[in-house]
Amino acid sequence: MAESTEKTRKKSMILPPVVLAVICAVCCGLLAFANAMTKDKIAAAEADAIQSSLSELPNAGTFTEIENFTSADSDRATATGLYVDENGQAAVLITADGYNKGGLQVVVGVDQDGAVTDIAFVSNSETPGLGTKVETNPELLKDHLIGITDSSAVEEVDGVTGATYSSKALKAAVVCALDTVSANREVIDA
Repeated sequence: MAESTEKTRKKSMILPPVVLAVICAVCCGLLAFANAMTKDKIAAAEADAIQSSLSELPNAGTFTEIENFTSADSDRATATGLYVDENGQAAVLITADGYNKGGLQVVVGVDQDGAVTDIAFVSNSETPGLGTKVETNPELLKDHLIGITDSSAVEEVDGVTGATYSSKALKAAVVCALDTVSANREVIDA
């Protein structure tokens, strides 16, 4: 009798972890399947968002991507794409860390004279109502960054009150774009 109680006790100790492992394996399989089914759609949606943002730039032509470029990254912003249109306008795709890591993804247009022509938002996952003000209220920050040619002048522009991290992210994105265009001027002008 004691032997059967011991077997029952061992079984009750082993069964829950085994069931949990099976549930975890099934969930992992379902997540892998969902990823396989949606990754192409997600990539296409991201590419469409980037193209839409490129077309928002003033006097935008047909942009072609420069594959091998020198990125002027900082601790807050990273250039992930460089594009040039037939008019010589450059556009830099930037991912910047605001309150959220990678919270802003923007396209910064830079003309042949090295001036910021516009900033188009690809995605903004900053705090709604606060950090999103950098996008929804362009008169507070974005409009003041347009026309700047010197990356050192960006720091002189006031940020949005209550959106300090998001303001710093947008300003870092502009500095990164200006510096990336400057570092790739020969390729852009070719």
